[in-house]
Amino acid sequence: MSTVEDFKQPNTRRASILHVGGLRPTGDPFASNFGLLPLGFANEPWPAMNEKPMLFVCQMNLAAASEVPALLQDIKLIAFFVKSSASALKKENGQGWCLRAYKSLDGLAPIARPEKAPSVKRGFECRWEACDDYPTHDDPDRIVPDGFDASEIELDNVARTKIGGYASSIQSEPWWGYKKHAADPAFCIQINSEEKAGLVRGDGGT
Repeated sequence: MSTVEDFKQPNTRRASILHVGGLRPTGDPFASNFGLLPLGFANEPWPAMNEKPMLFVCQMNLAAASEVPALLQDIKLIAFFVKSSASALKKENGQGWCLRAYKSLDGLAPIARPEKAPSVKRGFECRWEACDDYPTHDDPDRIVPDGFDASEIELDNVARTKIGGYASSIQSEPWWGYKKHAADPAFCIQINSEEKAGLVRGDGGT
């Protein structure tokens, strides 16, 4: 007969949480941060939508994270930008949002923020912390042992900005769980609303 531990064991994944603030700033441009400045290649333009600069959300230095999921093993740094309006984002990169991924830190330098670019209320350096993570009831990757009733068991999903682990669903499973896509997407990164930085998407969205 299966137990709760038998249920938890195959559903445990390691994750790295990105804590916003809570440390003495170093001023290192390569540090993970929310709303400070992103790194990029020389002459790489600031992302724009309809000729308007996008909002820089965060930079994640994966080289400093203790737990990195397999899907991101070849990535060293991520920079994420988004349109400033609160409307829903499209599924494809470049449609209302821009995620830049770099396979090396070599040759990267801070990109100057355009004069009229929106910004978060307050920028912060960030630090990583490793932890165990578990799927929500809606996650398509959730594993239920044969004969085990998991209908009333909620595992401890880490609803934070993070890499690895599982997505934190809000009202239903992630769209790729029920709608196929040519890229066969799989979860590896989540960016939450971060009130400390004054960055809130909808009603505390992800």
